[in-house]
Amino acid sequence: MQQIVFVTLILFSLLANASSFEGDKKVYLVSSAQELTQIGDITFTSAKGKVNYEFTLLDTPFENQFLSMRPFQCLMGKKQVMCYVPYPYEADKSVDENNLSLLSNDLLFLHKNPSEYGINMWNGIYYKLNKVGDTIEGKVFEVDMNEIASPPDDTNMPFDDDQIFDADVTNYVYPKILIK
Repeated sequence: MQQIVFVTLILFSLLANASSFEGDKKVYLVSSAQELTQIGDITFTSAKGKVNYEFTLLDTPFENQFLSMRPFQCLMGKKQVMCYVPYPYEADKSVDENNLSLLSNDLLFLHKNPSEYGINMWNGIYYKLNKVGDTIEGKVFEVDMNEIASPPDDTNMPFDDDQIFDADVTNYVYPKILIK
């Protein structure tokens, strides 16, 4: 009887841990006031021992902007404008419990002051993701997007750890990202 209970607990634990990597989820930016703004949908599928994902950016709440001679989809805020930066290179679209960096590469943004005319590529936003229960949460970090102006040696790893910098979360309208 104890063995059945033990095996059942292990199976339940495995299923609970896998739940954030199964099916359809929503992607939200989380404001400093803890308000959620849905920016996309993501679908996780298991195949051949891997968990693959497909991220789709929503049209709303974004506004199309032409900045620095390029089109961007931007969240137009009074304090900060955040523009989505699609990762421009072929890369693996998979995740696992210990590595969510490939998904982080598909959630890149630039920020600017609403009064600024163009975009500065060094104002990059990178959300480092972690699995927390059955959700995926990310905290804002800073990156220089000039690093991906040309293809990196490894397109799955465009930023080295020493190119991702701690951010003062009080400087960001959306200091977190949430997938649930």
